[in-house]
Amino acid sequence: MSALLRVYSRSFERRPYLTLCIANGLLMSLGDVSAQVMGLSNGMQMAFDLERTSRFAMFGASMGPLGGAWNKFLEVNFPLRIQQKQQPVPMQKVKIDDIIPGLEKELPKNARLERGGIAPGVGGGNPGGAAAQPSGLGPTVEAPVSVAQLAKRVAADQLGMAPISLFIFLFSMSLLEGLNGDETRERFKNQYFSILFVNWQIWPLFQLFNFRFVPLRYRVPVGSIAGILWTCFLSVKTQQKSAA
Repeated sequence: MSALLRVYSRSFERRPYLTLCIANGLLMSLGDVSAQVMGLSNGMQMAFDLERTSRFAMFGASMGPLGGAWNKFLEVNFPLRIQQKQQPVPMQKVKIDDIIPGLEKELPKNARLERGGIAPGVGGGNPGGAAAQPSGLGPTVEAPVSVAQLAKRVAADQLGMAPISLFIFLFSMSLLEGLNGDETRERFKNQYFSILFVNWQIWPLFQLFNFRFVPLRYRVPVGSIAGILWTCFLSVKTQQKSAA
């Protein structure tokens, strides 16, 4: 498994969208094969339908790059960790008389002694120049994961991408199966909202895990692996007669 992940990672670094295309196509075709094997074992169908598996492979391959771009969009627009910068500790000027006797000889010319460090004089080396100000904020520190941002990611995914991808799926399958306009409309009428409601019962919880713990490059294939059973459901659901 680790060797397979290394191969995938190297391929993703060189050709990310092509890698997502191939991986997603293979995983969606695996989902349909699983559905057909279960159908054969239960006597629900008479023979294996290779064309049907090919349709799922084509759809999965076409949706892989879109899924990758969508996950990148979520990563950029809903960052889970907002980097914060430490505020510098304000320095306090002290009088030269407060210095340990003899230390003033060690100070650079035109320097001002401040609590926390020695700041060289500014203003072109003029005597009495003002002390240098901190160049900026301190080093960045990692903030905790924002639950609100994570919830926004899941909401955007389920209310935005899920309905769109389901529409593309049903339309693509109808087109590849050669259905006419009336048959396509009938499929949408009978299947779109019923599938979408099942989707909302299953995927939000998984996407919470996916967005929170899975690195960006692995999110599409991890979703596709977890979605093998979902693909089985879609495969069976879309093969039902529209009149059913």
